[in-house]
Amino acid sequence: MLLQHTSCPRIFPAEVADGFVLPNLIIVEARLSDGTRPVRLMLDSGANGAILFNTPEYLATRQRGYLLGTGVDGRPLIFSALPPQHMKIGSLELSGVPLVALPGTHKDSRAKGFDGVLTLGLFERIFICYADHFIVLEPR
Repeated sequence: MLLQHTSCPRIFPAEVADGFVLPNLIIVEARLSDGTRPVRLMLDSGANGAILFNTPEYLATRQRGYLLGTGVDGRPLIFSALPPQHMKIGSLELSGVPLVALPGTHKDSRAKGFDGVLTLGLFERIFICYADHFIVLEPR
């Protein structure tokens, strides 16, 4: 199902340390079924799933266990497994999205303006319009 232009999610700019803006990052706003506020997620072609930062700030759910993984730098990281969420991005609704979180208040100190990353693997096709700041997502 392709979204119409009027209902397409907006792309938000990402701020990084020292007030710089990275215009090439694609950040969308999403609502999670257990969320207390909308979250901003950076779409990441290299991510294996959805990874959230600082979940106590916006997610009212309990952890379901721990997973051992590695970060992009190869260092080991411990992730908290979270219950699958119903996710709404614009008018697109995705059910049973698996999520993991970095425990505690861990967040990439270089990144501001987004609450986690979302894998592009959830989508069959993606169209990005940087000029008008919108994105079209077609789920698998």
